[in-house]
Amino acid sequence: MARPLAQRGSAYMRAEQLVELLRPHLDPGITLSVRPFHALVMPPIAMRAVARSIPRGALCIFVKSAAKHLTRAHLAPLRKRGITVAQDVVDMKLRHVRPELFDLLIAASLRGQQALRDLCADKGLSCPVELLHHHFDPRLQALTLPERSEFSCGYIGRPDNAMIPEAIRAEVETVDISVVEDFERALPRIGRFALHYGVRPESQTAHGVNRGYKPFTKGFTAAACKANILVNRDVDDAVEMLGADYPFLTDPTPESITETFRLAQDSYGGPLWRDALDRMEAMRATVEPAALARQLTEIITRAAPLG
Repeated sequence: MARPLAQRGSAYMRAEQLVELLRPHLDPGITLSVRPFHALVMPPIAMRAVARSIPRGALCIFVKSAAKHLTRAHLAPLRKRGITVAQDVVDMKLRHVRPELFDLLIAASLRGQQALRDLCADKGLSCPVELLHHHFDPRLQALTLPERSEFSCGYIGRPDNAMIPEAIRAEVETVDISVVEDFERALPRIGRFALHYGVRPESQTAHGVNRGYKPFTKGFTAAACKANILVNRDVDDAVEMLGADYPFLTDPTPESITETFRLAQDSYGGPLWRDALDRMEAMRATVEPAALARQLTEIITRAAPLG
C-alpha cells in the first residue's frame, strides 16, 4: 500500500493500522507492506526503482490522497512488471477520483461503492469497484467498559460535523477529535456512553461528485463499545448496515432528532434498546479483523487477472 506522507485520520487507519490489524488473519502467502508516497516528490523516472522493489504480479494500492498528482508515467513501471494498480478512495470527493488511471477502485462503504460505479459508468469506463469495509480503532477492544446503569450520550469527532439541536445539546457530551492523537487521549471517555451521537448536517449527506462517501465509522465505533447510535438515516451506510427499521434512525431536523433522542432515552435498558444492540453487534461482526481479511483476500484474488 502507498499512503500519503502525512499520517492523519482515515489515511492512517486505512494504511498502517489496517495492515497490522489484518496480518494475523491472512493466509501466509499474502504479505502486506506500507510505504509513504507523494507523486510531487517522486518523479516518474524514480518509480522504476520503486517498481523493482515490488514483487511481480502484486497489487499496489494507493490510499486516498496518495494518488494525488499521479500520472500514467508514474504507473508505467509498475504495469511493466504486471503489478495491478488500485486506489482506495475511502472518503475522497468524487471529483478528485480519476478511475482512468487505475485497474480497480476500492470503496470503504456500500454507498461509496455504488457512487464510484456510477462515476465509472458516466465516464464510459469498465473499472471494477471493490468493497473493503472500514474498521473500528483496535484500541477500543482493550477498553474496560463500565456498567452504564444510567443513560448517557456522547458525540465523538469534530464538532462542526455534528448537528445537535438546542433542546438536547446539554445532554450530549462532545469529545472533540480532530487528529490521531486526540483519539488516544479520549479513549477513557468514549467507552462511557450508552448512546453514540452520529447525526450529520444534511449538506454532508447530499449525493453528487462534490462530496465524498464516508464509511460508517461512527457506527462501527459505537458497536465496538457495545453501545447504540443515534444517526440520520441518510448518513452513508446507516440503513444498509442497520436496517431501515433500526429504532434510532432520524431525519436531520431538530424536531425529529429530539424525538428520536427521547425515544432512546426512554427505552434505555428495555426490549427496544436490547433489540437495537443486537443490530449493532451483527454490524460489528461484519467489520471484525477476520471478516475484513476475508474481504481483502477476495479483492486480491479477483485483482490477479487484471495486472
